[in-house]
Amino acid sequence: MFFITSCPFCSVIMSGFNGHLIPNGFRQTFICFLLAFGSRLAVAQSAYSFCQPELIQYAKQTYRAYNQNWGVAQNRHTRFLYFANSKGLLEFDGSSWKVYELPRKQRVRSVAVDGQGRIYTGALGEFGYWFPNVEGKLAYHSLGSLIREKAFRNEEIWNILITPQGVLFQSFAFVYRYQQNKVQLIRPPATVLFVHQVRKQLLLEVLEKGLYELQGDQYKFVEGSEFLGRETVNTILPIGDHDILIGTERAIYRYDGKQFRPFNAHINDFMQRNRLNRGLLIGPDLYAFGTLLNGVLIATTDGKIRYHFNQKNGLQNSTVLSMCQDADHNLWVGLDKGIDLINLSSPIQYFIDHADDLGTVYDMARYGDNLYLGTNQGVYYKPLNQADEPFQLISGTQGQVWDLAVVDNQLLCGHNKGTFRIEGTKAQLLSDITGGWVLGRLKNYPNKLIQGTYTSLCIYQKDVRGKWIFSHKVAGFSAPVRQLDEDGDGNIWVNKAANQGLERLRLSTDLRRVERSKTYADAEFHSPVLNLCRVQNRIVVTSTKGLRVYDAQHDRFVPDQTAYPWAESSIRKIFPMPDSTLFLLRQDGSVSWTQPHEQVSSDIPVEANQWVEDFEKIVPLDTSYIALCRENGFALLPRTELNHLSDSAPKSVIRTVTSVEDPSISYTFQGTSTLPKLSFSHTQANLLISFCTPYYTQPVNYSYWLENSMKAWSPYTTSKQKEFNNLPPGQYVFHLKSNLNPKESLIMFEIRPPWYWNTWSRLLYILFLGCLFWLFYQLHLRRVAVQQNRIRENLEEKLRHQEEESQREIILLQKEQLEQGLIQKSEELANSTMALIQKNELLVQLREELNRVKVRSGSRLPGDDFQRINTLIDNNISSEQDWKLFESNFNKVHEQFLKHLLEKYPDLGQGDLKLAAYLRMNLSTKEIAQLLNITHRSVELKRYRLRKKLDLDAETNLSEFMIKY
Repeated sequence: MFFITSCPFCSVIMSGFNGHLIPNGFRQTFICFLLAFGSRLAVAQSAYSFCQPELIQYAKQTYRAYNQNWGVAQNRHTRFLYFANSKGLLEFDGSSWKVYELPRKQRVRSVAVDGQGRIYTGALGEFGYWFPNVEGKLAYHSLGSLIREKAFRNEEIWNILITPQGVLFQSFAFVYRYQQNKVQLIRPPATVLFVHQVRKQLLLEVLEKGLYELQGDQYKFVEGSEFLGRETVNTILPIGDHDILIGTERAIYRYDGKQFRPFNAHINDFMQRNRLNRGLLIGPDLYAFGTLLNGVLIATTDGKIRYHFNQKNGLQNSTVLSMCQDADHNLWVGLDKGIDLINLSSPIQYFIDHADDLGTVYDMARYGDNLYLGTNQGVYYKPLNQADEPFQLISGTQGQVWDLAVVDNQLLCGHNKGTFRIEGTKAQLLSDITGGWVLGRLKNYPNKLIQGTYTSLCIYQKDVRGKWIFSHKVAGFSAPVRQLDEDGDGNIWVNKAANQGLERLRLSTDLRRVERSKTYADAEFHSPVLNLCRVQNRIVVTSTKGLRVYDAQHDRFVPDQTAYPWAESSIRKIFPMPDSTLFLLRQDGSVSWTQPHEQVSSDIPVEANQWVEDFEKIVPLDTSYIALCRENGFALLPRTELNHLSDSAPKSVIRTVTSVEDPSISYTFQGTSTLPKLSFSHTQANLLISFCTPYYTQPVNYSYWLENSMKAWSPYTTSKQKEFNNLPPGQYVFHLKSNLNPKESLIMFEIRPPWYWNTWSRLLYILFLGCLFWLFYQLHLRRVAVQQNRIRENLEEKLRHQEEESQREIILLQKEQLEQGLIQKSEELANSTMALIQKNELLVQLREELNRVKVRSGSRLPGDDFQRINTLIDNNISSEQDWKLFESNFNKVHEQFLKHLLEKYPDLGQGDLKLAAYLRMNLSTKEIAQLLNITHRSVELKRYRLRKKLDLDAETNLSEFMIKY
């Protein structure tokens, strides 16, 4: 539904100007109403003239302001766009939208930008300009205080015009000129509409009077224009070298300086029905006309309509409130509901099925004078010589279409139901084998076609009339075939559906059976993005692992970037064209083109998310055009424009640098080439840097590098901002570039150290650290000296302990030696004692035996001899000499036992000492008796006497006492 408030002139007419009422009859000529668009217009004839440039939509949910956009202007220096939105001034830098509201929140009705970058806006009772302040943010400067007329407070500024004589601000009752900080009122002769600048003239309509030219401060009437006073002049444009076009709500006139003539009957008929509201010269011979009821019309100087955009074919709304052509020659349209961009700079045009009547496009072909679309609903055709005719369904083809192929001037259709031959608008079923996915000619059998279907391989041949007909199925093979191709040796390569892998087949000479086959079952050939094609007679496959080329010598697939330098790992599919051009589809949906042995030439600016997933198709329609199938239509690319797709976009712009901790610390830049060096405190070490590219027809990816923080450039990403956290104090340089322009944008900034880490503090710290170091050094020296003394004392103590230990070891060794000697001497003493005892025993026995012999012999032996022998025996039994020798050895062994015993018990006699010595040696009574040559009784008596002298009690063992003494 169209509301009268959408027309600025109508809203003012209905309310009156400044209390001056408009005559009723004149007012009725401007009442807004909706008219149905009843007749089709003659369109400039071309084969694909029904295709249109790309439309890019920006809804209010995107730019976050109100629906209505009354004016559009571009800052030619920064390339930023500005819109007079009902909420305020709307700014778009290519990445983000921002709304600037007026002090009193008025609706902004008009906008214009001068050469110095001042952005002028007009509103109710207000006009002024926006300009960046010291922080780079747009600040508003009101000029309303320079106006004296009180009635101005009720006026809306609907038009702003930048002229060499100053800036014109215009309502329907007043015209003001701003120049050199002064505002001058140029009072019109009556109520006026918009002032238009044509070449060097300023022209405007005065209601009820006609057309006037503003010359200095005066208005001069244009002769013969009286009839225009009864109409609404909304646009005045130059045409030719001297003429002008004057567009009213219902017609367009051409004025040659003398007379007014209708411009074009077809266009005037269109304007009569749809009400012209805006006009714009967008090329040497091209005009854009915006209407209130039926969108935008683009026409040539001879009146032929090139394009028509309305809500039915892509515009968000059919009411055009404003238009502007940007620096890239694209057309921005401010609508009653949203903002649209018509991409006139791109050679790519589109057909979009807005009503979704055709379904999803899987394949297409040009055959004869018709264009055919294969969709999931059937085959549709359109006569190319009748641009206004819609696509129509070919009867009998309802259902899923997979493949359209023109072979030898015959159109064959691979369908879910089988395979059809299409002639004109008729379809004939050739085979009922379901699912004709792919069809191609055999190189070694040019009169044969091979087809991959849901279940098998099929062969087609020509009949006697030269028509393709079904021949037979290939025996020995049963699998769904999505893609197939033939290599230089005549092998058939098939890419089987459902991730069943890649297989190489060798057919018999009659093509009726498979003689040999080999399956390449490596994991990479089970990828759902696997693509099979032939590039210069070599079989090439792509998968998630990258591009592989078949090496026939080793019977395997290998990477080969030497032969194919464009072979990126991100390539998803390859589409070879008949002229050897290759189109490369990447994993992210972007597409580019190249030649087999060259680097990638350029990307093709099409939306990456409009492909038919897993069934992407790029089709050569004829020698001039290539089509890219999309979900809701197709894109049309002229072959001659391939080399012009790489026009450079402007370099990226660093837009803002903001402290995350304190968002009030923020710097905004308006795209200037040299940016100031920024400085942040150490508490603002978390920074958010946002950036943009004022290029509006392609998505932009960014790469960045922060010196002293990052080691290398980041990967390209769609993110339009980057946050750096916890940056240490220091100097930094932020580098930025985009995938559309390798030129870098730079900004330098520093993170200041805290106050306790500035130059003077660091000098003080150095001095303090020096003193502290010296003190620590002295303490270290002292500690070293103390440590050395401690070590020396420890060493001395250790040496002393070692010496004592050595002495102890020596003493122990000596003691051991003494003990060993004592043992040895004890053994010797015992041996000598035993020898003495044995000697005494022997001598006693000899004496006794001698006495017996004497008794037995009686007087036969001389008595002197017996006596002499007895004397000799007695002298050798326990002689005093033996005792002295025994005593000497005994004292050596027992450390002068007898001496010490005698010292303690001086009453002991010689016999007592002998007994004590023998007891010390633990001799028995018998042995003692033999040594002393006395009886046992005598020994016991001696023991008793010795006990008495030693004063021992009865319980004490005498022998043990002597041993322990």
